[in-house]
Amino acid sequence: MKKLALIGMLVTAFTLASCGGSNSPPTNLVIPGSPQNYLSTPTYVQGTDEYNAFMAINAFRFSVGLGYWQQNVYLDQAAQKHMAYSTANSAIISNPYQQDIEIVGNPSYFATTPSARAIALGYYVMQNTTAAPNGTPFAAVGELYALGPASSPTSTAILNSMVNTIYHRSGLMAQSTREIGLARDTSGPATALTHWWISHGRLDGGQSVASNYFAVYPNNQLTNVPLSMTMESPSVYPAYTTPAQFNANTSSPISVTTAIITNLNNAAFTVTVAGSSTPLAGKTWTMANDPNLNTSSYSAATAALTTPPAPVPTIAANEAFWVGNAPFLPNTTYNVTFTGSTYLMPYAITNNVSQTWQFTTGTSTGN
Repeated sequence: MKKLALIGMLVTAFTLASCGGSNSPPTNLVIPGSPQNYLSTPTYVQGTDEYNAFMAINAFRFSVGLGYWQQNVYLDQAAQKHMAYSTANSAIISNPYQQDIEIVGNPSYFATTPSARAIALGYYVMQNTTAAPNGTPFAAVGELYALGPASSPTSTAILNSMVNTIYHRSGLMAQSTREIGLARDTSGPATALTHWWISHGRLDGGQSVASNYFAVYPNNQLTNVPLSMTMESPSVYPAYTTPAQFNANTSSPISVTTAIITNLNNAAFTVTVAGSSTPLAGKTWTMANDPNLNTSSYSAATAALTTPPAPVPTIAANEAFWVGNAPFLPNTTYNVTFTGSTYLMPYAITNNVSQTWQFTTGTSTGN
């Protein structure tokens, strides 16, 4: 059984710029991005589960047009510290491996939040603020949790499990963070019971994508797509509490992601078996209907998501997901058509977007 928990998603806030008079920007304006396009050799030993996980995560990010995550030893250490805390408190805290907040006084307490742990270990820059004109340490760090082996004979199982969800996929597609650190609670080859903490962070404004960024997943022509969604916690399906329920009542998620300086609106998916015109029954998930959104209004949500410690993960305004009401058929090709619009926040520009692509399933379920 795979059980996943996404902790501390990072969402970047942007200031809206007002444009008036006759100098309004053109509707085809594209703001260039600044992605991290190089990948340094990590210190993880080649062939180990850490190395395999690191390379698989970065291969996924490359496949969806995002910049790489570089290894950072301070983030490795931060993940290790929190792994020690999670292991030490496994008997006294419900789901200790799914909580990024450490409680003062508990065994192996190191620091309360992911960012605080990283800062305490040396991952920070000094920032001057009104309240601290002489500088205060700053780091923006999020965490992902997963359970299982990093590699199997045919795939990187940890990466595939995280990608086959909603919140974990969103976390792996964070657009601004630059570095990553890994920790697990077993030595030697990882097993199905190996716990992982994955820290990702940035010390500046971070990397970025161009304002016309548009990524779909599963990618066009991708093969061996799972039949159902992998169980994660929290989930958009709170009534499903077992892997069997996910296998029986969900498909693998389909997603569209745009630049984080845009809102993705009017999202509509049409999913059919190749050669058929009959749409599959399913549900579109956005920030508007996310059951885990921790605030009642859109504007308040945007503000709240930038306030540490991070709240329960929520679907961002630049994301839309579709999940079928039943698993996909094995070894079957599916066509997807997406329509919607993007709202470029800095310039108040709306553009219609549409795309059609296809993928083919394999034979494995998501759990």
